[in-house]
Amino acid sequence: MSFELRGPTGLRLRSGDDARGTTLEAVAIAAPSPDAAAPDDEPTVILLERALFNGAAQVELASSLARLWAGEHPPYLVLDDGHRALTVLDARGIASPIRFGCATVAVTLLAEGADRRRDHRPLERSIRELLDHELPEPMFNSNTQRLVCEADALLALLRKVTPILRERRLAQVFSFECELLPAVVAMESAGVAVDPAAFERIASSWVRERGEIEAQPEPERDRDRVARLDKLISTYRWWARDFVDTDHRIRARLHPLAADSGRFACTEPNLQQVPAEHTAPGLRACFIAAPGTRLIIADYAQIELRVAAHLAPCEALRAVFRAGRDPHRATAANLAGKPEHAIDKHERKLAKAVNFGFLFGMGARRFQSYALDSYGLELDERQAAAAREAFFRTFPGIAAWHRRISGLSRRAEQAPITVTTAMGRRRTFPVGRFSYNSALNIPVQGTAAEGFKLAMLRLRPALAAIGGRGVLVVHDEYLAEVPAERAEQGREIVESVMVAAMREIVDSVPIVVEAEIADHWK
Repeated sequence: MSFELRGPTGLRLRSGDDARGTTLEAVAIAAPSPDAAAPDDEPTVILLERALFNGAAQVELASSLARLWAGEHPPYLVLDDGHRALTVLDARGIASPIRFGCATVAVTLLAEGADRRRDHRPLERSIRELLDHELPEPMFNSNTQRLVCEADALLALLRKVTPILRERRLAQVFSFECELLPAVVAMESAGVAVDPAAFERIASSWVRERGEIEAQPEPERDRDRVARLDKLISTYRWWARDFVDTDHRIRARLHPLAADSGRFACTEPNLQQVPAEHTAPGLRACFIAAPGTRLIIADYAQIELRVAAHLAPCEALRAVFRAGRDPHRATAANLAGKPEHAIDKHERKLAKAVNFGFLFGMGARRFQSYALDSYGLELDERQAAAAREAFFRTFPGIAAWHRRISGLSRRAEQAPITVTTAMGRRRTFPVGRFSYNSALNIPVQGTAAEGFKLAMLRLRPALAAIGGRGVLVVHDEYLAEVPAERAEQGREIVESVMVAAMREIVDSVPIVVEAEIADHWK
């Protein structure tokens, strides 16, 4: 079995609903005919049926496709849902193609968040909206005709969206998000090790505690604690049963384009929302290093404040970071009217709430609730207003940035408003639907996400060189699993790569990564 395809090539898979445990039924490959007189001539379509995906035939298919991807002139594959397609191929032992583009990524980026569909974009809808025609309905009980037409349509879709991506300066982001997908698939495939017995003990303890509270007389019952226990039980009670595989690992689904900012989302289960120690003692400790390995847990320090200082720009906040000072102490000093070295823990905690609360446009009244819920700080409206004034007095560049974004809201009633990240990712607010808070938030969080994704992309080969791998991403936190004897080397690799990657995008302030070696998630 051999293929030789030149130029853009459409590849469409048909498989089961869950790409991680799929049954691969067919592959259609559409490529321009070598005898075609013009680029729009009818392509050649190769259809690979179910019989090729089992036994010796599967080995031969994997080998042939690998030679195709890595040949002297590898084709540029156009995939519908690249994330799904690469997951399916990986599950069948077929290596990821070297050169490819993903239609879902392209159409999601071009939507600019305005249609709220996120990254769920059926191919037939994209073809209808961008190519203005319908795919044929399956004839009889066979999807063969549709599969062939879809592979063909992918080529036309690429030709349509490529100049639009360039026009909107999204070509770099498109290439970057496509290049990231194999690293995402590899991390999903790896999963993170779990101690299911320990997880079950903790979950059972919540059920027991709730029963004990319910057994108390009504006036003595802690209803707030019951509500918190109900949330924990309803969300996490059966994770050990439902999501832990036979090798004691959880393999969640990662979604690199599910948020307008480009930050990762996570489902089945949502490991990004595993509660911290003060909410669910011991739960994170159930996520462990596999035997013979250690975990590297790394996080960017105060990354949103650093990115905001870079983008605003805010020279006062930049100066704090360049001098190695603590931005929370800087705000606390302004709020309390005393030197930074004299600030106590309570004053710093208040300033931390102030910095993170007001950075993205929170008002004084909403800040009261935020400070109480997130930091346990009770403030009256006068104190909240004073805290807001202190924040903008400390960082006037941030205040000027807020004023500029506020000015956009006045124009938003007559025209769409677009904000961008450092790499050029766009978020467009349709007329009358402008969000002041989102317009502040998305460029900062999106730029931070781009630096993080760049680090994730580069960490895959760097860790593989020492026998390690990434196992989980949680917002700005990266978890890797490395051989125990290479733990210190792994920590150094993770820290240096994360710093260098973010520095390529945010170069006006120092980037700090806090990385540690651990036996479990903290």
